[in-house]
Amino acid sequence: MRVLTIAALALAVGTANLSAQHGHQLEIGGFGTYTGYDATYTLDNGFGGGAVLGYYLSDYFGIETTFDMASPTGVNGGVAFGTRLQRFGASLVLNSGGEHNNLYVIGGYTRAHWGGTDPFVDLNMIHGGIGDKIFFGKRLALRLEAKAFYSFDQYLGGAKPLDFTGSAGLSFFLFGKGGGGTHEPAAPELPKETRDSILAAGGTLPPPPPTKEKIVTQTSGWHQQWFWGAQGGVVAFNTDYDGFSAEPTFGGHWLVTAKRTALYVAYEQSFFLSDRHATITHPDGTLEPGNVAFNEMRRIIAGVLAFPVQKAVQPFGGAGFMIVQILNPVATCTACTATDAQLVQLAAEDASSKAFFFWMAGIEARQGRMSLYGHYLLTSRASGFLISGVTHTLQGGLRYSFGSAREGVGER
Repeated sequence: MRVLTIAALALAVGTANLSAQHGHQLEIGGFGTYTGYDATYTLDNGFGGGAVLGYYLSDYFGIETTFDMASPTGVNGGVAFGTRLQRFGASLVLNSGGEHNNLYVIGGYTRAHWGGTDPFVDLNMIHGGIGDKIFFGKRLALRLEAKAFYSFDQYLGGAKPLDFTGSAGLSFFLFGKGGGGTHEPAAPELPKETRDSILAAGGTLPPPPPTKEKIVTQTSGWHQQWFWGAQGGVVAFNTDYDGFSAEPTFGGHWLVTAKRTALYVAYEQSFFLSDRHATITHPDGTLEPGNVAFNEMRRIIAGVLAFPVQKAVQPFGGAGFMIVQILNPVATCTACTATDAQLVQLAAEDASSKAFFFWMAGIEARQGRMSLYGHYLLTSRASGFLISGVTHTLQGGLRYSFGSAREGVGER
């Protein structure tokens, strides 16, 4: 009887299920690209191709190198011409750790090489993006990615180009356990006779398997977590001279969660595709429409968000405060004295920074420690600002919890 009791106990408390793992896998793949080039290049958008070599340092972190090339065409002085672009990139990768659908965010450095053996320009660039690897079995995955490239070197004419590339391809994974993982069946519940035998022999019953609700509590990765994230999108606004404008915006944020609420703090930067203009009155009261030009904007955001549903896909909303700063406005004052020109410049700088209320609404999809989300953000209006009226922002991004989910099971 004691032998049977020990055997039954061993079956009941057998080894825990092994989850899917990609840690220590090597990724080799190829992909096709479609790039939207900055208007500074005067090149047509076009297709290209490349290759990737990556390594998962763990289930959630990785490094990779990429090489891609394209032969875009354009028009220069009415004559069609072609050139060759080669980009070499090195990146850090933050993975969601998903088994069959692995969302990730990527960022790093790119060296862009224009031309042939005697290039006419080389650019140092930073890049960032989001992607998804959809696994078919343990070793093969469809890789989808969207990435932005921003040059911190000046191109011809002093511009700093911003390119956007979408890619799709296949990746093959070597080493490691593979995308499918290994799953062992859960230990069956002990029959009543076996439990009675264990108690009669002076033994201790194994703990019951956690319920579905408790599993969600243990693995949700939500309550009292520290999330770091990145977002990108479009900010739309009006000026009294140009009217409606829509410009790209990028940034990062910090999210500290409670049970159903969270503190949200973000920093964002916008690099306009072309100069925008507003009007500042001259000291003598005359108007020179569009006499202030600007092309960069910074936003610092802090607020409280509510997540009422607590599901894998959930809506959220919130409100808070935002500081918006127009960077380096340049004022002109035709036929003004030096003193008046300086006064106009000072007035433009005074009108370049304001504080606002904001309201946010969005939807989030969670997978492991990573969340993919999109939101709409509306600000209040302020008088005496270079931007007229309210602003509208539509963004998407990823955030990742660097704090582990609680292992203890608490009561709700």
